[in-house]
Amino acid sequence: MDTMSVTLKSTTILSVLWNCKNIILYGKHYNEWFARDTSKKVQAIKRAQSMAGKHTAVHPLYGYKKDPDDPEKWIIDDEAAEIVRRIFRMTFNGKGPYEIATILEREHILCPSAYLAERGARNRRNNDFANPCRWWGTTVSYILNRMEYMGHTVNFKTEKTSFRDKRRHLTPKDTWVIFENTQEPIIDEETFRTAQKLRKTGRRPTSLGEANPLTGLLYCADC
Repeated sequence: MDTMSVTLKSTTILSVLWNCKNIILYGKHYNEWFARDTSKKVQAIKRAQSMAGKHTAVHPLYGYKKDPDDPEKWIIDDEAAEIVRRIFRMTFNGKGPYEIATILEREHILCPSAYLAERGARNRRNNDFANPCRWWGTTVSYILNRMEYMGHTVNFKTEKTSFRDKRRHLTPKDTWVIFENTQEPIIDEETFRTAQKLRKTGRRPTSLGEANPLTGLLYCADC
């Protein structure tokens, strides 16, 4: 093999390698562009649904279920709704989120994720439970904070900062869009608002170890 043939062969190999590198780089940039473009289109659809007052969550909030005749509508799930009402009642009686969680776990009440999974609403996060009745104080607080239990739809509560971001981040409350009376309420507005006030008030127990249920509701005239 003469020198010219070796040179031509080497040049051909280098050219092929260069083209392969360009193809890989192009493919990488195309995939990124495609993912970004798809994300924008999905966000646009969800934004339109949110502005129309529709629920955008895959599964209804604990205490509700999808209407068999209209999957976009939420109807009350009686079994779970009663647990929600009980959580609010226990809050009125002076119990905090962690104490409520302990009571529910002791009574072997399925936690919301396990309850939904049992009814077919499984996902990669709730398909296995070491203790399906394990309640957390944060879960109870989450339920007490949800305005949807008054029968409203609350959209734009979370957002993604980038198409690469797999987690959603809470947005400022003044950016939320609230559509009232979109489903039957589980908790009336007065009960919900009162529960929020009670949670912000320190409630010291009496000599019997019970919190006074009037704490946060009645005040001294001189205070």
